[in-house]
Amino acid sequence: MIVTGGTIRTMDPAAPRAEAVGVRDGVIAAVGTLAAVSAAVGGPVHDIGGDTLLPGFVDPHHHLYLVASDVHTRALDVALRDLGALLDRISALRGTGSGWLRLHGVRPLQLTEGRLPTAAELDAVCPDRPLHVMSISYHESTVNSAGLAALGIGAGTPDPPGGVIERDRRGRPTGVLVEQASFAAESATRRATDDPDGWVRRAVEHSHELARHGVTRIGDMAVPPAGATRYATAAPDLAVVAHRWHVGTAEIGDPAVPALAADGHPRAPLGGFKILADGGERCDLCLDRRQLWRSTASLPAAVARHGRRALALARRGGTPARRADGRWHNGTRVLDADGLRRAVHASVAAGLSPAVHAVGNGAVADLLDATRGVDEVLRVEHAMVCDAALARRIGDAGLQVVAQPSFLHDLGDELTVLPLPDPLRLVPLRTLRAAGVHVALSTDYPAGTMSPLVGIGAAVTRRTRSGQVVHADEALTVEEAVAAWTRDAAAVLRSDAGILRVGAPADLVALGADPWTADPDHIASIEVTGTWSAGGRTFTAPTRAVRPPCT
Repeated sequence: MIVTGGTIRTMDPAAPRAEAVGVRDGVIAAVGTLAAVSAAVGGPVHDIGGDTLLPGFVDPHHHLYLVASDVHTRALDVALRDLGALLDRISALRGTGSGWLRLHGVRPLQLTEGRLPTAAELDAVCPDRPLHVMSISYHESTVNSAGLAALGIGAGTPDPPGGVIERDRRGRPTGVLVEQASFAAESATRRATDDPDGWVRRAVEHSHELARHGVTRIGDMAVPPAGATRYATAAPDLAVVAHRWHVGTAEIGDPAVPALAADGHPRAPLGGFKILADGGERCDLCLDRRQLWRSTASLPAAVARHGRRALALARRGGTPARRADGRWHNGTRVLDADGLRRAVHASVAAGLSPAVHAVGNGAVADLLDATRGVDEVLRVEHAMVCDAALARRIGDAGLQVVAQPSFLHDLGDELTVLPLPDPLRLVPLRTLRAAGVHVALSTDYPAGTMSPLVGIGAAVTRRTRSGQVVHADEALTVEEAVAAWTRDAAAVLRSDAGILRVGAPADLVALGADPWTADPDHIASIEVTGTWSAGGRTFTAPTRAVRPPCT
C-alpha cells in the first residue's frame, strides 16, 4: 500500500517531509518520493486527497480500563449549574435495579455550590440502592446512605492512609470520600458491578472512538492485576495498541507491586507499574514563606471576584503545614517520602517501569529524592506545578514528564481562580523543555478531553474555555506540540511508533487541515479524516468517500 496525495509530515528530524509512504505487513517499508516508494513497495495507491498525513497520535496517559468498566462513564459530565440540576440528572439515571449504581463525571467546581452532594442529598433521589457518584478525575466521590452501609463506613471508620472520609461536626460520615478513600470505594463498587463480557465489548467500542480522534496507541495507566487476562481477550479486536501500566491489587494507589507475567498480546503489552505520590485536585503544593504570604494575601481579591468557587478551592488544599524541609505544604500525600522511595525501588526490582503520579511540586521534589540509586528512566505523570529550579532537577535526573495541556482547556478557568505565586507555573511545558526534560503530552481521559488536537491547541495557545491565556510564555510551537503527541509520546511507552520512517509501525492519521498552517485557535477543530493502526484502516470520516484500505 502506498499513501500519497497530500502533505506528509513524518516527525522524523532527519527527513521531516515526504511525498509518499509505503506500507507492507503493518510496517512502514519506504518513505520518500512517490517514484522511490513505488519502486520499493507494490500494491494499491491510496490518495489522501490533499489531507495532511502524520504518524498516528499516541496518548501515553489514558484510562481505557476504567472507561470500559462503566456503562455510565462521563454520564454526569454535562452542563449542570448546581446541585439541584445534578440531583435531577442522577434521578433520571438511577434505573430500577437493586445493586450498586456507579455514575461518573461530576465537576464539583463547576457547580454553584463548589462541592459534591452529601449522602443525605443523594438519598432524596436514590434511597433504595447503593449509589457511587464519582468526580471526573475519580480522586473524589460520594455515596448515599445505602452506599455507606454497603462499604461498611461509619462514625468509627478511620481515614485510610492517603485519604479522607469527610465528616460532619458530630463525626458522622457525610458520604464524601477523598483520594484513597474514593479509590477504595471505586475498587469495591467496580468489583460489585463487574461484567467481563461487557468490559470487553466496551473496551473495543472505546478503542474505535479513540481511532476516530486519530489515536493509534495508548498507555492505560490504571489496570488492576486481573486486567491482564481481560486485555488478552479484547486485544485482537482493539483499534489501538494499549500498553498496560498496572496498579496494586487493592485499589488505585495501592503501593504493593503485583506479580505480573512479562509477556502479553502484542496489542496489549505490559508497560509497568503506576504509583501515586500525591492527590489530584488536592496535590502537594509546596511554598516558601514569601510565596505563602503572597498566596494568602491574594485570597480576599479572589473571593470578591469568584465567590464560592474561590472559597471551595481554598478549602480543598487544607491548612498549610510546615514540614521538615522548612517549607509550607498543603494538599494530600498518598505516599510520604519514605513510602515513595520504597514503592519506586520495589517496582524497579520487580522489573516494572514505574510511572509516578506527582501533580504538585512537593511530590515531584520527593520523587527526585526517591529515584537516587535507581537505574531506570522513570515517568512523572502530570508535574502540573513547577518552577525553573525544579525543572532543572528533573532534567538532570533524566526523568520523563507526561503532561496534560488539555487541562488548561478543561480546567484552566477553575485552576487559575487562586493564582500560583511566582515563580511557579501551571502545566510548565516550556520551562520543562528548556531544562532538557523529555516531555510527552496526553489526555488523562476521561479526566481530560479525548481529542489530541484539543491538547495540541491548548499547548500552543494556552487558552482556557473562556479564552483566558494561562502563562503565555509556557506555550509550545506546533512542531513541538505535535512531536510530543507522536514521537515523544511513543518514546515514554518504549515504542518505536510515532514517526514515519522505515521499520516503524504503520500507524497513521490523516487530517483535513495542516496544524502547521492552521490558525492556532482552530487546531482543536481540525477534522480527523482517517486513521490506520499497523496498516489497517480503523477509521474513515463519514464526510470522506471510502478509499482502498491499507493491507
